[in-house]
Amino acid sequence: MRWLITLGILCSFARPARADLASSIYGDVRDVVEELIQSEVTTSVVRTVEARSPALAFYMHGTLERLASPYWGSLGRVLKDDLTVAVADFVYWHMSTGGGDGDIVASAKRFFRCATVTADVNEACKRLVVAIVQQRRPLLEVECRRTKPLADRRMACHVGLAVLAALKGRGEVRQHLVDALSEVVLMEVADRTVGNRMRDVLTKWLDLPKDLPTPLLEALANPDLGPLLTDAALETRCANWVEIKAAIDDHTGPLSWLCFAVTHKQLETNLQATVTVKETAHPAFTHVVPYWEIEKASRDFDTDRLDDDVTYRMFAELAWDKECPPGKEGEAGPCAGKRFETGVQITVAWLRRPPFKVTLSPTGKFTGAPPRFLVSPLLKFRKLMRRIHELRSLVPPSLSGALFHAGQSVSADTKAVLRAAHRMARLVTELRARWYLWQKGSRSFEELDVAELLHVARASLDKATIESNATLAFLDKQASGGAATLDIGDWLRMVMRADYRSLAMESLRAALDLKLANMNRPHETFFLSLSAYLLDNSEGVGEAVARSAFRASAKELLLSASHRGVPRVGDRVRFRAIPRVSIRLSFNDTYAITDGDSRRRLIAADWPTLLVAINDYFGLEASIIDPVAPLAEMALRPPGKYTRYKYVALDAVRPRLGIWVAVPQFSRRVTLSSGFGARLLDLERLDDGTDPKMLEVQYGYKPSLTFDAGIQFVF
Repeated sequence: MRWLITLGILCSFARPARADLASSIYGDVRDVVEELIQSEVTTSVVRTVEARSPALAFYMHGTLERLASPYWGSLGRVLKDDLTVAVADFVYWHMSTGGGDGDIVASAKRFFRCATVTADVNEACKRLVVAIVQQRRPLLEVECRRTKPLADRRMACHVGLAVLAALKGRGEVRQHLVDALSEVVLMEVADRTVGNRMRDVLTKWLDLPKDLPTPLLEALANPDLGPLLTDAALETRCANWVEIKAAIDDHTGPLSWLCFAVTHKQLETNLQATVTVKETAHPAFTHVVPYWEIEKASRDFDTDRLDDDVTYRMFAELAWDKECPPGKEGEAGPCAGKRFETGVQITVAWLRRPPFKVTLSPTGKFTGAPPRFLVSPLLKFRKLMRRIHELRSLVPPSLSGALFHAGQSVSADTKAVLRAAHRMARLVTELRARWYLWQKGSRSFEELDVAELLHVARASLDKATIESNATLAFLDKQASGGAATLDIGDWLRMVMRADYRSLAMESLRAALDLKLANMNRPHETFFLSLSAYLLDNSEGVGEAVARSAFRASAKELLLSASHRGVPRVGDRVRFRAIPRVSIRLSFNDTYAITDGDSRRRLIAADWPTLLVAINDYFGLEASIIDPVAPLAEMALRPPGKYTRYKYVALDAVRPRLGIWVAVPQFSRRVTLSSGFGARLLDLERLDDGTDPKMLEVQYGYKPSLTFDAGIQFVF
């Protein structure tokens, strides 16, 4: 009745046609019908996705919420945001659970299947369920941000955070990757303070390749060094005098610095000197001089003038400084007299040589036989210590207390620090050789190959460490599906390129368990296709915002009625007092009088609704009135002068008989429709037709046949 009252009001005024109220109302009716059909399809799709994969429904909550609403304007952006979180969580979960069999798609299926009722109960799935079902938060946030991650998951956390940053286009991708590489090469450093310092050093070495301490890196990056850095190997080597003597004899040897890097305690015993000073007027005294004091004293003399006197005087001065430190002069004993008076005897035992005694002659020089007994060993020792000093000066200040420390007190985990520094050096050296893996350019992180970077970092580890640590086990997993199978490297490359479309296709197919050749699941296929379309067009889906409140309220009013849809076997006849709304392509000869074409694309509302089902997929339909037809006539006709408006109301009388085709598995309310009907409205041209812009038409009565086909919504 309200439809008829509206028509009576609109048709009671005869005036020249233009873009008037009828056109506006007709446009809104058309939008409402389109949204009804869209809503019916998308709502059923949302329900199917939520039932098929609860995990996907959690990650795609924003997308599904927008999809079920009439406001699709930001659907593309929301889909990207949801996909970003899902992909980051999956990468973290995949890496922290060992990588499965290497097939990334199969792993994604296990990931999304964890939240289903029939999922296998295992530790990996329990972690995901606790996060997304119980806490309703992403796994990465729960295990990597809100709590301190476990040691064996820290590397996976950093890669997951790098994935999240890359898909969001943030600049901290490289820092997260440096943190991930650090977790690989610094895994043995238990002290987090030292570990953080070494991470800062690695970051600097990677970011500033022109400022690298090349001699230090060349020494530390020796590939043969790995087996020699175990605690047992270091103890054996540094406690062996033969090895220490070999280092002194050949200071340029590739391993001559090794024991000094950890400041091994046996160096103190093997390199210390025992010096005895005996004066004629005072008792003799003996002192042990540590090697680092000998090294400092040996820097000052000129090698060209080095002789027995300079050598023994250096040892004598070191012993005398220990006997008579500042403040002790003037007391009784040796400190009360003059140093080194004629006849004083100096005995030096050093480098496991027999003690050798020299005497200060009246000429003021120390002499003894055989000549130059300690000159050559001192020169060799000085050259070795000069090399050690050069390497020590290249050690970053933050690590000076743990690496090449000059003194007695060293860090408790200095051996672990040396092993970590060796791995850092190997990593940096390899990345210098393979510069393309870490180059910085205009594309920032798009060209980064994360999996290959992790391979390079793992190559810095020794075989025993790799075998005993399962953190990087996923890198060894190779899928057996051939070239078409994706692995973690392929997946991370898509992430770095921000290839949302490929990521969405593989993720959604895995989550919905949808095979490429599967044509019997229209809801899932629609969602997959819609996602591909949205991600292929960065602008998303356009939205007409004008009069959106009216369209939304009109749709909600119509949808508030009970929904029964098309009839079916067992309930073959359906008669409803609510119109069937449809989008049609209509053919009638009277259209050509004004339009020049007998076709029109229009909206219809057939009433009353009579449907007869032949089977669940096919049936007949009949109706008498189309209350939207007069609106369509006034909205779609070309501009001109129209008279006898009262006849326009006749266009509402549209007796029609047609057929409908439905797919109940997809929807019981959306059908295809085609049929024949009568149109009682006639149009007559009164102008001569010379000017198409000056139409003069009068309405009248004359029955004509109409054929139409389209898609309709059945309440």
